[in-house]
Amino acid sequence: MKRYLPLLALVGALGVSSLRAQPVVTVTQGEEWNLAASYEAGDLIQGLIPEVLPGDMGWHPANTDPLDQLPAFTDGIGIRHTGLTGLLNDFPPAGQPAKLIRYALPVPADVQEVRMFTGNNGRDGRVFHTYTVRFSSDGAQTFSGLIYVQSHPSGTLNNAQFNQWRVVLSQLTDASGWLARGVTHIEFRIYAVDNTQGQMRDPFNGVNPFTGLNDGLTAAFVSPLVWEIDVLGQDSPPRLSARRSGDNLELTWRARAPSAVIQTSPRVNPPEWTDLNPQPVIESDGFSRRVNVPIGNEPAFFRILLTP
Repeated sequence: MKRYLPLLALVGALGVSSLRAQPVVTVTQGEEWNLAASYEAGDLIQGLIPEVLPGDMGWHPANTDPLDQLPAFTDGIGIRHTGLTGLLNDFPPAGQPAKLIRYALPVPADVQEVRMFTGNNGRDGRVFHTYTVRFSSDGAQTFSGLIYVQSHPSGTLNNAQFNQWRVVLSQLTDASGWLARGVTHIEFRIYAVDNTQGQMRDPFNGVNPFTGLNDGLTAAFVSPLVWEIDVLGQDSPPRLSARRSGDNLELTWRARAPSAVIQTSPRVNPPEWTDLNPQPVIESDGFSRRVNVPIGNEPAFFRILLTP
């Protein structure tokens, strides 16, 4: 039977964007068909391999198949036949994450939702998850405030006597409609979740700095199996940059769309946009696009119209 556990996620103190954030977490659990959503095969981080950051604890000794490690977070398929998919290392120090990773998006994106799927065929405390996420819109130079997500209240049990859930899904959204805009990088810190008895615990001894509460339990030291991380949203409108290159003006932008029409206008108020004729050749390096436009004698403004 499907159960919804609405929780209010708390925002860390760092970053001015946290003052406006209104994050909300909705949790469903049970079997995969009980979940409110399934794995996405076309989200913003599909197929991406993250950078592993200092402080990462590596993998559980039983998790030796490379496909059960970083690729598993974004492969869109959930648990593999091994039963060990996404198994993080146990015994991180209290208050420290077991996994610390950062995704670089191919093009800037507006993020609407983050989904994390964790589970275990053993139906125990490893099905829970606790993580923080933060966003950068300037190439990982600065980040927004940390958003803390704990899938279930401390003390929740999942073992042979209680619940016996196989998988848990949390869906992080924001009441304002967007978690972050113009995102270039997303950073996750994923923590241990229980104490081998199937009892959900937060990763801190004493007061949890994100919630301001002490759950009265020692810090979790058994880590989850992360079956999938999905980040939903849309590409941000591309930003057009310009610089002089000899007798040309070099225009650059980043976009998934390989084609574009370059337009020019002698003024912007009111504009008189017309297609450049002939259209310049678009050079591409992955998702980076570049054209060279001859510099004329009169002032000119430029814009791009993306085409599929």
